Amino acid sequence: MATVREGVMKPLPREEGRKGEIVKHSAHLDGVEIPVEVVEIVRKASTVNLKGSRIIVCGGAGVGSKENFKLLHDLANVLGGAVGGSRAAVDLGYCEHERQIGQTGVTVRPALMISCGVSGAVQHLAGMQDSAKIIAINTDKDAPIFKVAHYGIVGDLNVVVPKLIKAIKSKGE
Repeated sequence: MATVREGVMKPLPREEGRKGEIVKHSAHLDGVEIPVEVVEIVRKASTVNLKGSRIIVCGGAGVGSKENFKLLHDLANVLGGAVGGSRAAVDLGYCEHERQIGQTGVTVRPALMISCGVSGAVQHLAGMQDSAKIIAINTDKDAPIFKVAHYGIVGDLNVVVPKLIKAIKSKGE
C-alpha cells in the first residue's frame, strides 16, 4: 500500500470520460484484536486556504515575533494573498498551525511566494519549492532559501517589507 499527501503531486489535466476502477478487498480481521480506541473525533473548519491562494507571504523564525507577523499580513493584504508560516514560526507561536507550509503542513504551488525570515530547511522547501516565482528576504546571505528563490533580497524584513508595501500602494495611485 502507498499513500501520498494531498497537494504533493501536480494534478493531471482534466480528461473528460476518464474513469477509475474501484477494487473492493476484504481485510478478514475476524478474531484480531486491534489495540486502538477512538476516544473522540474533533473537526475544526479551517479559515485559511493556502492551497487555493495564488500569492502567499510566508514567515519563518526570522520574523522574530507574533507581532512582527502583522507586517506579513499587511503585505499579503495589499497583494490580495494569504499568510503562511514555516514549522519554526508555528512552533514559536508566531502563527497558527493551519498556516504551516512544509512536510508537516500543507504543500502549496502559488504563482508568487514571498518568504520572509525563512531559513529554507528541507522540510519547509518540500512544501513550497514548486511555487512559480519565489522571492526570499533574509538577513543571512547563505540561507538555503536563496538556493530555490528566483529573486533574493539580503536585508531586514522589518525594513524591506514596509518599502514593498509602500511601492505596491503607490502603483495604485
